[in-house]
Amino acid sequence: MPQLKKKGPLILALLITLLYFGLPLLADWIGSIPRYSKYAQRDIPRILDGIQRGLLFPIEKWLSGLWRGILIFPYWFVIFLGMSWVYQKTKTFWRYAFRLAAVLLVFLFLFPNTLLWLESSRPSISHGSVRDGRIEGAKRLPFRGDNFTTYSFPGYLFGRTFVHERVRKTVLDAFAVCKTKSPDATFVIGETGLRKGGIFHPHRTHRNGLSIDIMTPMLRNQRPYRRNHLFNLWGYAIEFDDEGRLENGAHIDYESLAECILAIKEAARENGLTIQKVIFDPVLRPGLFATEAGRKIRDLPYTKNRIILRHDDHFHVDFAVAGQ
Repeated sequence: MPQLKKKGPLILALLITLLYFGLPLLADWIGSIPRYSKYAQRDIPRILDGIQRGLLFPIEKWLSGLWRGILIFPYWFVIFLGMSWVYQKTKTFWRYAFRLAAVLLVFLFLFPNTLLWLESSRPSISHGSVRDGRIEGAKRLPFRGDNFTTYSFPGYLFGRTFVHERVRKTVLDAFAVCKTKSPDATFVIGETGLRKGGIFHPHRTHRNGLSIDIMTPMLRNQRPYRRNHLFNLWGYAIEFDDEGRLENGAHIDYESLAECILAIKEAARENGLTIQKVIFDPVLRPGLFATEAGRKIRDLPYTKNRIILRHDDHFHVDFAVAGQ
């Protein structure tokens, strides 16, 4: 055991290095799977590059691909060596610090909405566009409510659900309406943006606090059905067929989906927002527009063509602040 502790930094650095060089092989394998092949040319390389750069944060911005490969091992070896030295010198402190962190993590898991108490009271101001912008005074969406929850606890904890205050009010007002219109449905908030906006990997937008993702509600055996976990990227890797069905018998709940979009449309107007874009797979839209609520949302600005990332497992909305 003492020998293992001494070699710990070396072993951990080797594992990170193997991960770094193994990721392209994993990406090639995922891209070879028919259901994910459409992501192989653009999305998978972009996500791969983001992860590899993240493993060398913050020095990656000054390194070419060759130098990143050369420095990945010594970079992490020095980090783990330093961490090991600090831990040995302050072992008692870290023992209690780890226990406190574990207690805090459990507390936040049980009461995640307490993080809302820490947010700034300053008004939200969006700068730039959803593709090239930032935000001041962003507000975190609640983790859960009476009829909604968030796609993942880690995503919430790491601050990936911040929006403009008017967007938050719009989303919460819409969910409140849906409690009456779709009483059995539980809606799932996807990723929205960072506290200060800016680049938001792997998304190309979501940069100024005026974008939201809401996961597509589903039914199975006529009952609400949710499936969000690590192995389907917390719902972002669910693939419906062109009829809106999954292999396990689950299917899109078009009624609840339409009610949610309609409620967002109406709440946006009441909160001084305009809807600039709605992205939802055009192949699946006929089922959406066939519902009673769906007939009232035909006039929204949907994207015309089916894009590489289908947006069948979620719908995306870009807002603008009216008058700006």
